[in-house]
Amino acid sequence: MNEIVWSSVIVRWVHIVGAVIAVGGLFFLRFVVMPSAKTLADDAHEALRAAIRRRWAMVYGLCVLLLLGSGLFNYMAVSVPQHRGQGLYHALFGVKFVLAAIVFFVGSVLVGRSPTFEPIRRAAGTWMSLNLLLALIVVALACTLKFIPAVTPG
Repeated sequence: MNEIVWSSVIVRWVHIVGAVIAVGGLFFLRFVVMPSAKTLADDAHEALRAAIRRRWAMVYGLCVLLLLGSGLFNYMAVSVPQHRGQGLYHALFGVKFVLAAIVFFVGSVLVGRSPTFEPIRRAAGTWMSLNLLLALIVVALACTLKFIPAVTPG
């Protein structure tokens, strides 16, 4: 009964790595790259922004895909059986999921090319800061969920 379920360990690792890269990348872009890029001439700044956007869009998209896939597995295969009937757990998970969906959406808008969302990209600093705050709340909720004791069978 106390054996390690390696598939769960691997999927959890994938989930955490995806979150670390996505949130760490967002932090690095917002607080290191953006202030540094402001010192460049306008044409160099725009060229750097375009190059970063292309590369970050691929990395970010992969992170979102990994987070959604591993998160679904973690929730259905691990959390639901361990927390069946625990309203608080599932309510907090619901809040975490909705906030994560907002983070994914805003992040996708920021790396996207749709003209509809150009006003958001023009205010990227504000939106990245908001997205980082929401991502940190998601991480805090994940930590809280990890310490809600599982339901004991019987």
